Amino acid sequence: MEKEKPYRCEVCGKRYKNLNGLKYHRQHSPPCNPDLKLSPAAMSGMSNNIGGMNVNVAGAGLVGDGMTF
Repeated sequence: MEKEKPYRCEVCGKRYKNLNGLKYHRQHSPPCNPDLKLSPAAMSGMSNNIGGMNVNVAGAGLVGDGMTF
């Protein structure tokens, strides 16, 4: 397995096939990048995001013309 995924994150131990995968992980994973913190202002813009889970309610906010297909 080490030969298949030689690049390893020193913080969490996840492994990647190429260096670009590891670099992306380091930049976008909050536990592995202490500089990546979501500010309260950024969180207020996430109205469809409750606790980090993307919420989608079918038909919510959609305006139709009353016609059904």
